[in-house]
Amino acid sequence: MKQIVIQFGGTGDLAMKKLYPAYERLISDGYDFIILALGRRFKGRDDFIASVADKVSDKAFLSRLEYQFYDMDAPDATGPLTRRLQQLVEGSESAEFIYYLALQPSLYEEAVRQIQTIDKTFSCSCRLEKKIIVEKPFGFDLETSERYNTILMQAFSDKEIYRVDHYLGKEFMQNLLTLRFHNDIIRRIWDNHSIESIQIIFDETYGVDQRLGFYEKIGVVRDTVQNHIMQIITYLTMNEPIEFSPSDIASEKIKVLRSIAPVTDFYMGKYESLGVQSGHVVNTPTYAAFKLSVNTYDFAGIPIYVRTGKMQKEAKSLIYIKFRNSTGKVMHDLSIAENSIIVTIQPVLTIDICMNMKEPGSSWKSKPVRFRFNQAETFGANTPEAYEQIVRKILNGDKSLFPTMSEITEAWRIVAPMLVPESPIEIYPVRTLPRFVGSFAKDNGFTWFA
Repeated sequence: MKQIVIQFGGTGDLAMKKLYPAYERLISDGYDFIILALGRRFKGRDDFIASVADKVSDKAFLSRLEYQFYDMDAPDATGPLTRRLQQLVEGSESAEFIYYLALQPSLYEEAVRQIQTIDKTFSCSCRLEKKIIVEKPFGFDLETSERYNTILMQAFSDKEIYRVDHYLGKEFMQNLLTLRFHNDIIRRIWDNHSIESIQIIFDETYGVDQRLGFYEKIGVVRDTVQNHIMQIITYLTMNEPIEFSPSDIASEKIKVLRSIAPVTDFYMGKYESLGVQSGHVVNTPTYAAFKLSVNTYDFAGIPIYVRTGKMQKEAKSLIYIKFRNSTGKVMHDLSIAENSIIVTIQPVLTIDICMNMKEPGSSWKSKPVRFRFNQAETFGANTPEAYEQIVRKILNGDKSLFPTMSEITEAWRIVAPMLVPESPIEIYPVRTLPRFVGSFAKDNGFTWFA
């Protein structure tokens, strides 16, 4: 079957920085498909290829990379594209069109309408299949996500729709499930009898002024919380699926999300220089801290504390699982540290199990030490990037790394209170945490791990 990726937003940042390098690696691994990039930035293929060549160098990839000038606002935008697709599939017995919408969600409706026009006018003697790929955030809230889904379902079946959250393609996410369900010693202590609390910290050093037009409509909740954070929480607290199939994993994740009440204990902030370069006031939140609980039998009562945002002094992406410290209480020795598991995502993927060992030369005084797994040291530095895994699954027709519409709907329900425009927003200096991060921890009686 001839596979053709029709890349909407083919000259945008996502395509240039993430998708084309992923396509290149997959083609070098033996995958055989064509990419037809659509965009308005370049009039012809030569100029487009010149812009891509400094990022990728594989000749086999460049030979499969085509370009079509495409203006979605043009009256007959679909005509030339339809004719180009007919040329590309000529002589093939079967073909698959993979429509990848690397676009703002507000453009989905028009893109799908144009795809429907192509479907009606396209003709070939081959057997034709299709898929459509949409990026997060899927919608802007619960209402728009349901409307966008209705639009997609007018042209595609649910089996043909791939909703991307690229975090599910990251090795650390898949390792969370392996850690939990492939190790009896971990499985037996992973519940509210043993775990005291969970922290998720996503601090980023960069700002959003370079993509303010996009981010101003999105904000931190839509950019990170509704998708990445909620998916991490499902992986941390879901029950073991009967099989590691897409449907069984999705079923367990939905149970988790349905058990979570809408977030009401939250704070928001924005860094003080946001929008200065644009010359207008921007009230979009760039930082959030909040608390929630998963109200299932095994995890009820475990507080989950989250903080995430932009323009911080250093990048920190980690999950901290703190276990109950019964030993310190029983032995009346508060110097005995709690056990914990720390999953560090950035800058290097590591998993640390913290335990107490006797300090040499002491009289039974213990000291916390870390037993570390390092992804690069164990398996090599060249493990697949997230988008490489995502695209591989798409080409193979495997939906195991893609959230279902039910998951997305529940996630929007959970974060709905955080999307209220009137929510207070604290202004914080760049490279510093908002003040509420410390007061939030104090009010809830815990200390941030980092």
